[in-house]
Amino acid sequence: MERRIGSLNVNFREIARELGLSPMTIYRVVNLDPCVSRETRERVTDALNRCGFFTHRRGKRFKVLFDFIDHPYLSHYGEKLLNNIRELGFHCSRTCYRTARTGFLDMAAVSDVAVFISVPDSTIIDEARRVNPDLYTVTLSTRSNADVTLSPDNTRGGELAARHLARHRHRHIAIHLAERHPTRMERCKAFCGEMRFLDPDCRIDFIHERRTEQTAPLLRSYFDSVDRFPDSILFLAGEFADCYRRELLEPEPERYSGIGVLTFDHPLDQRFAHLEYNFDCIGFRSQDLLEWAEYYITNRPMMKKRTPIHTLIEVRLVENGSIRMKS
Repeated sequence: MERRIGSLNVNFREIARELGLSPMTIYRVVNLDPCVSRETRERVTDALNRCGFFTHRRGKRFKVLFDFIDHPYLSHYGEKLLNNIRELGFHCSRTCYRTARTGFLDMAAVSDVAVFISVPDSTIIDEARRVNPDLYTVTLSTRSNADVTLSPDNTRGGELAARHLARHRHRHIAIHLAERHPTRMERCKAFCGEMRFLDPDCRIDFIHERRTEQTAPLLRSYFDSVDRFPDSILFLAGEFADCYRRELLEPEPERYSGIGVLTFDHPLDQRFAHLEYNFDCIGFRSQDLLEWAEYYITNRPMMKKRTPIHTLIEVRLVENGSIRMKS
């Protein structure tokens, strides 16, 4: 098969034979397919350029699908990422598979990349791949079977939280667990494992919040019924810590001020939306999350075996004085 540029004929099959590659690889390089390795791309480009076929023109405009959920934290970062990718010249569209599954699958069928800001389960990712086997999938903030998953280092964060409380001699800890928080158990298990290692005789109370329950009444019920108040309470997401501040701590400081508060995932580089607490926290830079997501969207890794990639964003402890030493 030949490609004609003006009066010049370039035979892709001959070039492929010369390089020991398939003709399809030559076409992929010409179309700027990101699946081709840099070394192979350079070899093909040099060969084509020697024949007068210059391949440094702009390739096709990739289509990136962003799937959102009605969640203030995820939507905040998803909007930033969408705008960044759009400014780079990519064609971007948006869906919500939870409210319009058919519409999502229709868009996935004609997209190159699907970015989930919607905490997808394995079923929806598999469905998207069935309608588009070449779809490249990226998701934020949770474990998944997507090609690329980005999240804070929840295991490391749980361990840091346990060490912080153990260092301050907190031996009775309450942990708030909300069903709607997708990474709660990952963080909780890491915390409990490290805490039991550091202090085998410590007491850990679990406050389980079902999807139908509200945070503030549940916390009040726990404090009203517990035999003694814990030394500290660990919130595994910032929104719940902020609710505790507004609904319990500030209205009744004389009752709750003796309880230490530690929370997870309050970003370090900005005050996110409505979160106004000043508690000790396990935090991360949201900009790191956005930059890694942008990198993977614009630099598709080779996925011949479709082995998932999970990139962990660094977390660290930020002390604001809400955890005090116990005597």
